Amino acid sequence: MKNNILKLSIVFVLGLISMFVMLSFTTNEKVAAPISYNVLGKDTAHAFVKLKKITKYYTKEELTAMPKLELINIYKARLAYLIEILPFLSLHPEPGATFNDMSIPETEVNIAHLEKEAKNKSDFVNSLNETLDDVIPYSEKTNIVWSILYFDEMIKNSNYTEKKK
Repeated sequence: MKNNILKLSIVFVLGLISMFVMLSFTTNEKVAAPISYNVLGKDTAHAFVKLKKITKYYTKEELTAMPKLELINIYKARLAYLIEILPFLSLHPEPGATFNDMSIPETEVNIAHLEKEAKNKSDFVNSLNETLDDVIPYSEKTNIVWSILYFDEMIKNSNYTEKKK
């Protein structure tokens, strides 16, 4: 069982990485500045992780008691959060951390890369949500619950849930 979970997580991470790589090579045109989420109470236009930390985690019992539509919304939100943080795990920025906060030069090239990544990620998440809206309702409720619990463990293990020491 643990072997299957490990294989699944490796495939998931490799799939996301390959999707980001493919998207980054799809266009050479100038990318417009991303929309600043400003959910963190400060300007996040040049931030790496633009979402608030997840502070609410669910138990299996809580999830099992929820209707399927609510589970699908939680599932999609957790997946979007993972897509936001996975590419930057090696940097370990706090949500809202900017180039300056992490001593990364705020050059035109670095800003362009971040803006392009933000646009590609937004397009990918929107496309993924459209697909999920059509296919996830066919999933078994127990599989959605398991997936949410698995995503929560990945998020907890990413250190985005605690202050760096």
